[in-house]
Amino acid sequence: MIKNLLDKLFFAFGVIVFLQLPHFIDQYTQRMGGFAASQAQQISEYQAIADQHFEGNLNAYISRLKENTDPVIAASAKMVTENIEGNKNINKDLQVYENEPLWYQLPYFLSHVRVDLARGTFNNFSPGVPINLWAWGYGILGGVLFSLLFHGMAKTPKLVKKKLVKKKAIN
Repeated sequence: MIKNLLDKLFFAFGVIVFLQLPHFIDQYTQRMGGFAASQAQQISEYQAIADQHFEGNLNAYISRLKENTDPVIAASAKMVTENIEGNKNINKDLQVYENEPLWYQLPYFLSHVRVDLARGTFNNFSPGVPINLWAWGYGILGGVLFSLLFHGMAKTPKLVKKKLVKKKAIN
């Protein structure tokens, strides 16, 4: 009776945890979108300076910054370049999260996670119940996996004891 209750609790816990994965990815995507918009705003400000002084050539502006003898100004060239590259990369990731199905997003998230954004998302995460079929599929998968985990933990001591008994019988 207790074993059945524990099995059901593990299953329910698995469903709840795995239901939150799609919801977490949604919130992560929103945070990423905000970060990308912020970067784009910074880049547009750099572009405005390039428009004003370098005939719109942002690379010429960056080159001028790099050539400056003041190390603070030269270092800002690296920051501008990193912002531009970072914005290209984050927009590529956003395309995946906004356009691909959930079954593609989850493995992509696990292999391309941006730790700073994931940490911020986790710190501000508010659990919810997603209402799409894929999310519920992940929930059921989580329930089954946690149930299998429980059964593995429940059977392991019996298997170890059985092997020990066999070893004693052989000796």
